[in-house]
Amino acid sequence: MTPPLPGGPGLLDRSVLRELAAPFAFGVAAFTGILLATTVLFHLVTLMVRHGLPAWMVLEVLVLRLPETAFFTFPMATLLASLLAYSRLAGDGELTAWRAAGVGFARLVAPGVAFASAVAVATLLLNEVVSPIASGQARRVLVEATQQHQVPVARDHLFYPEREAGVLRRFFYARQWDGRRMRDVIVQELEEGRLVRLVQAAEAEPLADGWLFRGGVMHQVDERGEFRWTVRFASQRVQLGADLLAMTQEGRAPQEMTLAELRSHVRHLARTGASPREVAELEVLAGQRVAVPFAAVVFTLLGAGMGIRPQRASASVGLGVSVLVLFAYYVLMFMGMAFGQTGTLAPGLAAWLPNLLCGALALWRLHALART
Repeated sequence: MTPPLPGGPGLLDRSVLRELAAPFAFGVAAFTGILLATTVLFHLVTLMVRHGLPAWMVLEVLVLRLPETAFFTFPMATLLASLLAYSRLAGDGELTAWRAAGVGFARLVAPGVAFASAVAVATLLLNEVVSPIASGQARRVLVEATQQHQVPVARDHLFYPEREAGVLRRFFYARQWDGRRMRDVIVQELEEGRLVRLVQAAEAEPLADGWLFRGGVMHQVDERGEFRWTVRFASQRVQLGADLLAMTQEGRAPQEMTLAELRSHVRHLARTGASPREVAELEVLAGQRVAVPFAAVVFTLLGAGMGIRPQRASASVGLGVSVLVLFAYYVLMFMGMAFGQTGTLAPGLAAWLPNLLCGALALWRLHALART
């Protein structure tokens, strides 16, 4: 019986997807175990010994770190799944039969690419919706357990210069931020480098369209630096920079922020005079938020290129080959980060460098196979 040719989901798609499912699940479990054991578990065991961390808390932290770990393990698992699936299909002669029926390499790889694309989107969503909350909670659990106090959300002596088109417009100062409102607030407004208005308030609370100042006084300042008039107010809406609130969240690690929050944080650092290297490093990390999940597509192409040959690879061999490929990929990733931080490459290009190089290698390999 002649197999169905390209054109919608059919026997070929179901066959490839069925072969991908089991090794993908195995890969997720294997790589998750490896990453947790090497990056998290050793640290937690040390805390158990030094601080008497209970076993249930260790388990809680491990569970909370799973979404963060999945950001790496999901793409990793697609490499193993693709390698084993296409190796099995090639070893049993199924790919040869499909080729004889006129199915090209692009059509053979298409179900794997579709599967990898779905994994990439799922990884993105997990990293945006679940991971920031879970990572932040894991950090709070550890701090409260080891330091015997709650993680402080308050910050003291906040200072924020607001610029428009590179020109300094306002100085903002607050004595304290408790996570919901600021206290003892002072705002200095400038025009052409001269102080024209001074606002003081007992507290300020962020709103969707600005800030609400309460219990304050507003002074208009003339050219001689003297108060022209003074107005007291019970409450007053004040328009300040949209990224002002971002500076109150700087204590969070990048993995505890969504992509939008991380990019807002980067813009804030750039405006407030942070070092170019620090800004570039975070810009590369922001780019990797998208590049790493879509490495799943690159890994699938690589796995297919290595697997499409008339011999079957065992799970242990496939895992070993996958680890070597992943090691090379992450070496390229760290090189890209270094190039991005030093300005050798644009941050966006630096984040996508491993995908571009590995993707080119995978396409070359598939093209070579198609010509044989």
